[in-house]
Amino acid sequence: KIATKAGDSQWISNDASRRRVHELRGRMDGILVGIGTALADDPLLTARPPGPRVACRVIVDTKGRLPIASPLVRTAAQVPTLVVVNAQSAPAAAPLKDAGCEVLALPDDYEGKPDLELLLDELGRRRWTNLLVEGGAAILGKFFDQGAVDEIHVFVGSKLFGSALAKSPVGGRGLEDIAASGNWITETVENMNGDAYLRYIRRTA
Repeated sequence: KIATKAGDSQWISNDASRRRVHELRGRMDGILVGIGTALADDPLLTARPPGPRVACRVIVDTKGRLPIASPLVRTAAQVPTLVVVNAQSAPAAAPLKDAGCEVLALPDDYEGKPDLELLLDELGRRRWTNLLVEGGAAILGKFFDQGAVDEIHVFVGSKLFGSALAKSPVGGRGLEDIAASGNWITETVENMNGDAYLRYIRRTA
């Protein structure tokens, strides 16, 4: 689970895990979240302390709802920030552009959201090689559904709170049978001062 049934999620992981996440962020070309995560967590999505790269923050925000007062928009002049909307919402996102964000309008996918395949094509044209998709469950699910995930980094905190109403890490359509899920190799397992850090890579043969 990534939150309790009431939506509380701070903090599931410990300081050691969060430091490792910041190290990962500092090696990325981009860090992506959905608008739900941006609204719920009010994140900065920066590496602290800074790493060798300054990642562009990417927010998939179909209707351009990201608040002008959010930390992401307020720091857009210092840290590149890309807001991805659908074509119909581009006019409504004009204030975000005026505030220093780049706004990218894309055609809709099957759910009426910006097409992630087209987004990845655009990031490839920009010569990006590493995109960290931090969440939430809906956007992670769509990346998995489209087979667009090459590595999985999982931090498991030493807490248990259950509930069918609590959000799971990965949403989306999911799979019908277990056999279809066997494309991953457990590359490393690490004890992070009591948390578990597991890294998986896609099986290529």
